[in-house]
Amino acid sequence: MTNENNSNPEKREGISFFFFSLVQEIWQLFRGIFDLNQGMDREGAILEIRNNKKMEGANAWLLMCSIMVASLGLDLNSPAVIIGAMLISPLMSPILGVGLSIGINDRGMLFISLRHFAIAIAISLATSFIYFKLTPIGQLTPEILSRTAPTFLDALVAFFGGLAGIISNTRKDKSNAIPGVAIATALMPPLCVTGYGLAMGDWMVMINSFYLFFLNAVIVAFATYLIVRILNFPAMQHANEQEKRKAKWVGIFLGLVLLVPSFIILSNILGKLNDRSNIENFMNTYFANDVWEIEEKPRQDTLDAQVIVFRELSEDSVASYELLFEQLGVASRFHIIQSNVPMDDAEIEEMKVNMRSELLELLQADKKIADEKTRQINKLQAQIDSMILPQNQFLVVSKEIQTLFPKVEECAYADMQYAVGDSTVILPTIQVRWRQTNRYQRLQYEEQLQSFLKIRLQQDTIVVKSML
Repeated sequence: MTNENNSNPEKREGISFFFFSLVQEIWQLFRGIFDLNQGMDREGAILEIRNNKKMEGANAWLLMCSIMVASLGLDLNSPAVIIGAMLISPLMSPILGVGLSIGINDRGMLFISLRHFAIAIAISLATSFIYFKLTPIGQLTPEILSRTAPTFLDALVAFFGGLAGIISNTRKDKSNAIPGVAIATALMPPLCVTGYGLAMGDWMVMINSFYLFFLNAVIVAFATYLIVRILNFPAMQHANEQEKRKAKWVGIFLGLVLLVPSFIILSNILGKLNDRSNIENFMNTYFANDVWEIEEKPRQDTLDAQVIVFRELSEDSVASYELLFEQLGVASRFHIIQSNVPMDDAEIEEMKVNMRSELLELLQADKKIADEKTRQINKLQAQIDSMILPQNQFLVVSKEIQTLFPKVEECAYADMQYAVGDSTVILPTIQVRWRQTNRYQRLQYEEQLQSFLKIRLQQDTIVVKSML
């Protein structure tokens, strides 16, 4: 018994040592797998980003070509063409330069990167603006519309794409990750859509698409800054402590200028996601067995919630549902459409698929009809206005007629009906009695009087009729 008790501590110590060694080996294994310092080339990464950040020469031409290709892809609604444009775009370089310069405290490099980033934006907007201003197509395609509503997932894509981009740049053996990063972060298409909105005068499209571009660019720069700090890139040394503090505060200020708007955009995106989630919960609670749809309206910056119920609802029930929806406090419109026609699951599913396109067609058709009605009303109103001659105005003109046309014995004004085809029209008519004139003279005087009255009364149509 004594020997067993004495051996237990040794046994426990051996088990503890084995367990500790196992945990340590597992930790070393994972540390080796995820060690970013392996194959790292800090100096080479800094040199490559520093040399490629300028948007001039070949880079400027490459950017113009890629913007033109991306604009064509958006106009043709072709994802393949858009992807090809992103592969040749050098737009990532100045953005990586901004993140790197903040990370290594290089104020000169930061200002150069920001300047060339602004130049890249100007080149892109000018190129896309000219294309969409001159193109005979210029329609709001689904590819364009999809770049006008930034989501939280877009922000995540930009963040992890930016991480992949800077990690790839820090390797001695360069990988093929950069083209993939250019596609994933999707910086170019929203910038082209901004040019589209500018060319078409559609300010909501322009603002929303530029929000998406700016959000992606800032997040890529932020991801670059994080990796630079994690990998302990050598910070630039300054001549004295005052210069060091000044550079530090300049970097902090510019970082805040870049990050604060992106956080505001992200908060708006999260707010929209929260609104959509609340609407979905509302629909699943009260309309689980009905057909409902939530459509985003980028131009109005709202959500459009619509539900089709296949049962009869009283006016009080509809009003109560609308009140419950208002209590959600979301920026959305709510529509209830009642249908008493029974439908099977296949028909309901088909309605879900076709609802959006049919609704869009109906709205477009209603707008065309309304525009045509407005045009016809305005045209008829203009015709009526041109035919109406105020009585007091005729009294003044009748005295002028008797002075200028001595052969006029008397004249009167009336609105008279005339047959035109199968219909009748009312025209302003001046009836005139002449002094001792023959038929030829009356016709000549009528023509002269009609010309005078059109000019004097500013009427397009007026009839002069002789009384016998």
